[in-house]
Amino acid sequence: MLLVEFSTDVKQLDEWSNRVGATLSVESLAAPYARAQRYILTMKKALLKKHGFTELAPSDHRVLFTIECQPLHRSAGGLPRSPTMKLELPIHASSFFSPERRVQWQMVFHSAMWPSLRHTVQPIGDLLHLLQCLMPGLLLVVQIEDGWRTARGLPPADWVKMNEQMLIDILGVGPYKRLSKAAADPKLAFMTAQQR
Repeated sequence: MLLVEFSTDVKQLDEWSNRVGATLSVESLAAPYARAQRYILTMKKALLKKHGFTELAPSDHRVLFTIECQPLHRSAGGLPRSPTMKLELPIHASSFFSPERRVQWQMVFHSAMWPSLRHTVQPIGDLLHLLQCLMPGLLLVVQIEDGWRTARGLPPADWVKMNEQMLIDILGVGPYKRLSKAAADPKLAFMTAQQR
């Protein structure tokens, strides 16, 4: 079973941040997340233009955008096998950590969209990986198999290398180099534990 897990558990976030040599705080996320928004909006435009997403009015003034698409997989009777896939992101990174909005972000990131589209719809994969770079540990790609849980908190090293200029523009040279090194090291990019 493969899924994307959204978590604001401070201990987990600290552990992932330490793996990339960063100190994570709501304040340290604000500027990189703001710089990333032009890239995020480019990814959103590609989803609207090429991948069948439609734009909705944002659910509130704190949301950067809200888009949705119908599930690709249908039953033999033509009914969708999962609910409409909705993607929305906040204007400010601090919104991810707001307790009253936790369910909102869980509904976005725990949907079928991420595991089913991240390899076939490039902007979805790019968005997931960019958010992993900005906030290591917030979004984990989790594989559960034979009693073991393997979580990947960083994007693949080849994605990091391919997007070097964007990531340097957002994070800076030093943080990019630390991220690139950590993403290339399986001991840092993955965390494996036996399921209880």
